[in-house]
Amino acid sequence: MSVNLQQTIKPLLYQPMNEPLPAPERLSAVQGVVFDAAGDQPLREARTAAKASTDCLFLTRVPSAENVNEHDLGVLLASGVDGVVLAGCRGPADIQRIDVMLKVTEAAAGIPQGRTALLAEYATVPESVLSPHPLAGVSSRLSALIFDAAALAEACGCRRVTEAGDVPAVVRASRAAAVLRACEAGIAAYEMMPADAVDEWALRRLWINSLENGFSAGALRSWQQIDLLAAAGTLPEI
Repeated sequence: MSVNLQQTIKPLLYQPMNEPLPAPERLSAVQGVVFDAAGDQPLREARTAAKASTDCLFLTRVPSAENVNEHDLGVLLASGVDGVVLAGCRGPADIQRIDVMLKVTEAAAGIPQGRTALLAEYATVPESVLSPHPLAGVSSRLSALIFDAAALAEACGCRRVTEAGDVPAVVRASRAAAVLRACEAGIAAYEMMPADAVDEWALRRLWINSLENGFSAGALRSWQQIDLLAAAGTLPEI
């Protein structure tokens, strides 16, 4: 299988807590920026100014489906977000629950139905890996799955990589499950790059490995990683 390193799908960027939003020209390097609901959110005016010169999406990461309600989502939609990222997704029921709440909050806010995108961190908890239920057709707004090996390893009480340098079986199985579920549903799959990957060529190897294993693109944890991939020729320079 050949791998096109200049992917049409740009990476996602999980914005580090309490760091300022970069200039609009830097935002054009990513598909979307994910902010944590518990952290500082950029002002609506800042979003509007950035959207005038870039198609970058502004997304907010929300806690598990059991720990978010219509009021929480209403506040986020009022701030001008383009979509939400559901953490700890356990399967179709969680996605359907968020989808229904988004429909209600969109209607209340006068926002066109389905405008708010939904992405899900998937195969990061055992329940989603073991779920026999497909994601295809669960929600028309579901556009991508995000796999985070570190989150899955923590949930299973193991390490992302063993001391011997091996990848635990549960991580391998979950990684494959994320790709297969995304393929089945016809949506994108992102793989989270390790936070400690701050070497240009090591990060490039991880990125290429993700693409070779069926992921659409990577999800990055810092603007430094964006710059490193650009310097390595994996992403367009910004």
